[in-house]
Amino acid sequence: MNDADSGTDMKVLATELRTKVFAEVPCEVALIVSSDTINKSYLSGYVSMAHDLAPTYRSAVLASRDGASLVVSAADAGPALDLLGDPDLLYRYGVFHFATAALGPAGFGRPASTGFEDAFVEALRTLRPASGLVGVDRTNDDLVWNLCREMFGDRAVIDVTLDIARARATKTTGEVARLRTAARLIENGFRWVIENARAGMTEFDLAAGITGNIVAGGGIPRFVSVTTGSRSALADAYPTRRTIAKGEMIRIDAGCTVDGYWSDIARTFVFGEPDARQRRIYEALRVGLDEELAAVRAGIAANELFGVAVEAVRTNGLPEYRRQHCGHGIGLRSYDSPLINPTDATPLVEGMCLCLETPYYELGVDGMMVEDTVCVTATGHESLMTMPRELFILP
Repeated sequence: MNDADSGTDMKVLATELRTKVFAEVPCEVALIVSSDTINKSYLSGYVSMAHDLAPTYRSAVLASRDGASLVVSAADAGPALDLLGDPDLLYRYGVFHFATAALGPAGFGRPASTGFEDAFVEALRTLRPASGLVGVDRTNDDLVWNLCREMFGDRAVIDVTLDIARARATKTTGEVARLRTAARLIENGFRWVIENARAGMTEFDLAAGITGNIVAGGGIPRFVSVTTGSRSALADAYPTRRTIAKGEMIRIDAGCTVDGYWSDIARTFVFGEPDARQRRIYEALRVGLDEELAAVRAGIAANELFGVAVEAVRTNGLPEYRRQHCGHGIGLRSYDSPLINPTDATPLVEGMCLCLETPYYELGVDGMMVEDTVCVTATGHESLMTMPRELFILP
C-alpha cells in the first residue's frame, strides 16, 4: 500500500483543505466560488481528466464549510459523480448521453443547462447563503466574479484569491503523502533504468520503462524527458528513437501525478566511466544542490536560497554557472509558488513543498541535472526522496 492509499481519501482530504481555506478568509464568508481548475480540485477533491483533454473547458466549485458542489459539463458529470457520490451536488451543462438504468443516479435523466453560465447561475440560486458574504477566487478570470456581483450585489461579494493562495502554500499530511508517493514512482522508474539500461537502447526504451513503473504504481505520467548524448543539453525535450552509446550522458527529468499532486525530479546517468570533465561538472552541480538543501528552513527567502545554490556550483567547479531559477514550489501544480530565483523574496514557510535543482545545459555537448523534492520544516527540511544524488554509472 502506498502512502496516499494509507492516508485519507480525496473527499476527506478536501474537507481538511476547505477548513484551511475558510480559516484564511474573513469569518463573514459563507460561500467560496472558483472556476480555476486547480482550486476547484483543492476545494472539492475532484481532479478532472476533462481539463487535460480540453484546456479551455470551464467548470466551477461552490464550497461552504460543510461541503462542495460542482458546475461541470454533462460529460464530466459522470466521473465527478463517481467521486462525490451525490447527483444533487452537480450542476450540469451541455449535451452528453449516459444511459441510466432504473437504479442509476436520479437527476441524470433531466436536461442539463445549455451553457456554463446558465448552470452556474442555477447553482448560485440554489446554494446562495441566507446570510454572509460570497468569496470569489479571481485566479482564472472575472466571469464568475461578475456573475456573483450581478446576483448578490457588490457589497455581498469579496475577492478571496490571496486567501486561497495562502492556504495552498503549505501542505497537509495528506497532501505530503501524495507528493511523496508521486516522487517514489519516478524513483522506481529511475531504478528500472539502473537495472535494465544498456548501450544500444533508445531514449524511447528508457521512457517506456519509467512510464510503466509510474502506471503500475498508480500514478498518471505527466512528462518523461529522456535525453542522451548531445540531446541531453535540451531542456524539457521529448524522447526520440536515438540510440544511446557508451560514454554518453543520460539526463532524465520526469514527473507524474497521484490524485492530482505532482512530482518533478531528475537524475543523471552515464554509460561507462565518465571522463574528467563530466565528473567535474556533475560534482559541482551535486554540491550546489547539497548546499541549497542544507540552507532550507522556515524564514529563508526564496531568492536567498537561489544565491546559495548558484554560488556553491560556481565555487565547486563551474565558475561561470548561470541559472534563471534553482527550484520551485510543487503541489497541485508542477510549478507552484514560490519560484527559487533572483527576484522572488517570498519567505519559506513550514509545510511548503519544493523541488530544488541545479541543472546544466551545454548545447552541442551534453546536459546534467539533479533535482529533489522536500518539505520545509521549522529548522530544515524533510526529504520526500530515497535515492542518492550521485552520478549513476551504467555498465
